[in-house]
Amino acid sequence: MHNLLASGNIDHKDFLDRVDTLAAIGNNVLISNYLEFYRLTSYFRRYTKQMVGVAMGINNLLEVFNERYYENLDGGILESFGRLFKNLIKLYIYPMRKSAYDRYCLDNPSACPIPLSGTSLHPLATEIWINAINLQVQMHLRNLYAHLLENHYIAPIVGFDAATMDIFSRDVLNRIQNGESGWEHMIPEKAATVIKERHLFGFKEAPATKLQAVG
Repeated sequence: MHNLLASGNIDHKDFLDRVDTLAAIGNNVLISNYLEFYRLTSYFRRYTKQMVGVAMGINNLLEVFNERYYENLDGGILESFGRLFKNLIKLYIYPMRKSAYDRYCLDNPSACPIPLSGTSLHPLATEIWINAINLQVQMHLRNLYAHLLENHYIAPIVGFDAATMDIFSRDVLNRIQNGESGWEHMIPEKAATVIKERHLFGFKEAPATKLQAVG
């Protein structure tokens, strides 16, 4: 819900559209207004003593390491990480193609420690994917990142479906709102159906293809 406040006020229709789409897929979903991950995991800890795994993308991981979110804490980012990882918490990180990472950095230059780079300079580092292993954070946080990585608090996700890694929600939304075709294949079939039936997210019909008579 905090993400919906980016424009200053919650867009209630957009929020309800998200709920309807998730419900159509049939998943069990918990919606919270916790901005910080350590608050969210603390909430989960009330109901289980087992390990809690949090799956996120590279962009979300960079946000976790963004110190501006912890200015209200006396201990800053160290205090937040102490709360986050104190009770069997592990972050599982989806990779991001280098081209997608570069695009993300162009759109969010303040979020990337080294815009248009991001990968380790080690000769064995891959240039194809940015992952939890070769991601670079701010220089003064790299020892902290290495500690979390080496102690398996952060781990790369393996066995992912590479075909879905080039799909971004903002691209899908633009296609939906601009009446462009092709977005239906980028999301679950049931979600596409409910979006069309209820005209969610400002859905516009794609213009009919004009057939030219051959004479």
